[in-house]
Amino acid sequence: DVTGVQTCALPISVSLSWNASSSPNIAGYNVYRAPYATSCGSYSKINRSLNAATAYVDASVADGMNYCYATTAVNSSNEESGYSNIVADVQVP
Repeated sequence: DVTGVQTCALPISVSLSWNASSSPNIAGYNVYRAPYATSCGSYSKINRSLNAATAYVDASVADGMNYCYATTAVNSSNEESGYSNIVADVQVP
């Protein structure tokens, strides 16, 4: 579950954190972002490589935009879970 969301001052970024998966053999996590208007749009993966930590900083957000975020866990067999609980309507000041 994505548990922490914080927008930071210039340069603009969104800091995410989540609880580690309790599933065995987790190799890392993928982070997904979608635009938000009245609901979450289509998600796109934003990390280039598997994220080993349970935190991620999204530094490619646009000023004044709103986003949704979700994470997935990936095991050592490269099997990916479904989306975590989604954080919707993250506002970038």
